[in-house]
Amino acid sequence: MTASPDTIHQRGRDAVLGGRELLDDPPVPGATRWGLSLVARPDAGAADRLDELALEAAQLAGPGQWLTGGRGSAHLTITYLERVHRVVAADDPDVQRYAALVQEVAEHTPPLRWEVTGLALAERGVLALATPVGGTDVFRAEVLAGLGGLGAEEGYYRQSVWWSTLLHFAAPVADRSALVSWVDARESMPVIPVTAASVDVVHYAYDGVRTVPLTLTSAELTGVG
Repeated sequence: MTASPDTIHQRGRDAVLGGRELLDDPPVPGATRWGLSLVARPDAGAADRLDELALEAAQLAGPGQWLTGGRGSAHLTITYLERVHRVVAADDPDVQRYAALVQEVAEHTPPLRWEVTGLALAERGVLALATPVGGTDVFRAEVLAGLGGLGAEEGYYRQSVWWSTLLHFAAPVADRSALVSWVDARESMPVIPVTAASVDVVHYAYDGVRTVPLTLTSAELTGVG
């Protein structure tokens, strides 16, 4: 299904209002979510603002939700590297292969930039929608091309849509109408500029409160824009 901010938000609104939101479980080996990924973490100023929004959303969504957009967790996914979750270390041969590809592209890529322009509801949570600035889309395209088709499904799914997840639903939403109204009021909002000076190959682990991205390898974006 084609991804667009409007269709994502409408499906999310319908799901939350109808009590059909999708609840996440902590990742386990073999699960078809939370596979190895390439992510960018926002700069400190943007991370603070995303953290504030995540906390506001969580107050309405109620207890048990994952504050994915909170400090130490906020990120923008560039692409999945593997669909299936597995326990893995930095010296894993596949991780090293992904790291080498990312490093090669990163060496001629300047820091990535986005503008967060508003929020959307998804069936699984609350998203901060982002518009890429400069060569950010080019970086994603080069990485996907280097993966030789491994990231093709992710590229199709997201297409040109970028987001940073503020909240993953892990429990039924407490105040459905209030959460929908809160997000509706922020479909358009003052721009939050986001910069990432590096990108990380991550695996995901549940820390007892939320599922967080843990860095296996990192590549500095050292190109000149």
